[in-house]
Amino acid sequence: MEDEMSVQVEQRATSTTEETLRVIIYVSWFLGVGVAHPKSLSKFVTIIVRILHFGVCTVIVAYGAIDFFTFGTVFKSDIYKIMYYMNKVVCYVSSYYYVFHGIRHYGKWPLLMNKIEQLNKKITREVSMNERSIRTVQILAVILTFFLGPVSLLIHAFYYYFTLPEEIFASDLLLYYTIAQSAINSFVFDTIVYVICNRFRKINRMIELLDNKLVASLIAFKIRRIRELHSGVCELVTLVNDIHGVQLLLCSANSFTMVVATLFRIYMGVVERNYTFMLINNIIWIIYAGQFALMCWVCTLTNREFKKTGVLIHSIIPNHERTDRDKPSSILAICNEHDYSLQMHQQQQHEDRRRISLDIGRFGLNYFSMENLLRSNIERDYVRNEINDFSNQLQQQPISFTACDFFEMNNALLTGVSPLD
Repeated sequence: MEDEMSVQVEQRATSTTEETLRVIIYVSWFLGVGVAHPKSLSKFVTIIVRILHFGVCTVIVAYGAIDFFTFGTVFKSDIYKIMYYMNKVVCYVSSYYYVFHGIRHYGKWPLLMNKIEQLNKKITREVSMNERSIRTVQILAVILTFFLGPVSLLIHAFYYYFTLPEEIFASDLLLYYTIAQSAINSFVFDTIVYVICNRFRKINRMIELLDNKLVASLIAFKIRRIRELHSGVCELVTLVNDIHGVQLLLCSANSFTMVVATLFRIYMGVVERNYTFMLINNIIWIIYAGQFALMCWVCTLTNREFKKTGVLIHSIIPNHERTDRDKPSSILAICNEHDYSLQMHQQQQHEDRRRISLDIGRFGLNYFSMENLLRSNIERDYVRNEINDFSNQLQQQPISFTACDFFEMNNALLTGVSPLD
C-alpha cells in the first residue's frame, strides 16, 4: 500500500504544467481560438480545425449583414445605431483574429510550456509545487464556458420555441458561439497568468524559508539562485505579452463596445417592456464585463506578488544581522578549535597561549576573535551585495501585462474604461 502511494506521489510530482492544463487546452483548441494546442496533434490538424471555424465566423458575418439590411430601420437613435454596428465590427474582427491567433503564434506555445517546465524543475529543488489550485481554476473555466455557450444556446432556443417561435433568429443563436469562443480565449490567458502568479508565490515562499541560522555565505548563494529563478519568471511575462498583446487589445475593445451597446439595448427593452429581452442582454453585458474584470484582476494579483518579492528580500538584512549577533562563532572558529585539539606538544601549546596573551594585551582582542569578526563582516557584505543586486534587478526588470503597450491590464484600468463614468 505504501509503495502504491509513493508511486502516485511521484507521478504527481513529475506531471508537467502542460499536462495539468490538458483540459482547457483541448477545449480551446476544439473551439478554434487562442495559441493553446495539444502537442500530440500535428499543425496540419490544427489548421483544418481553424479553417472550419473561419467558415463559421464567415456565416456569422453574413447573418450580421442580413440583420443590417433587415433591422436597420428599426433603430430610432443614430447614436445607438452607430454604437451597435461598431460593436458588431469589433466583435467580428475579434472573432477572426482569435482563430488566426493560433496559427500565427503556433510555435510559441510549446516554447512557453518548455520555459515553464524548466522553471518548475529548478523551483521544486527548493520548495514543493502544488498545482491543485490551477486544476480547479481550469475546471471552473471550462464549466463556465460550456454554460455560456452550448447550454445557454439550448435554453434560448427552447424558451423561444415554446413561447415565441417567430422570435428565433440564427444571428441570436450564433451569438452564443461567439461568447463561448471569447470566454475560453480569455480564460486561457487568465490561467497562464495565474500559473505565473503561482511561480512568483513559490519564489516568495523560498525567500521566507531562508533560515537566518545558516551561514551568511550560504544565504547569499541561495539569494543568487532565487534571483535567477525570478528573472526566469519575468521572461515568461515578456513572452506572454508578445503572444497575447493584440488579443488583449481586441478583447478590451470588444468588451467595452459590447457593454455599451448592450446597455443601449436594455434601454430599448425598458421602453418596449420586453422583459425577456432585458434579461438576456443584462446577462450578456455582465458576461463581457466580468470577463474583462477577471483579466485585470489576475494581472493585478500577479503584479502584487512581484512587488512582494522586494519587500521580503529587504527584510533579510536586519534579520540576518540580529541573528548573527547571537551566534557564538563561525565555521572558521570551529576549524580553529579543531586545530587546537590536534596539537601534540604541551610546550608548543604553552607558547601559543603566551603569544595569544601578548596579543590580547596589545590589541585588546585575541587573534581568532578578530579573524572571526572580520570574516563575519565579509559574509554579511556578501548578503548585502546579493540583496542589492536583486533590488537592482527588480527595478530594471519590472513586469506588467500590456495590450501592445497601449495600456496595462490591472484593476486601475477598470475605472478608466467604465462606461458609467
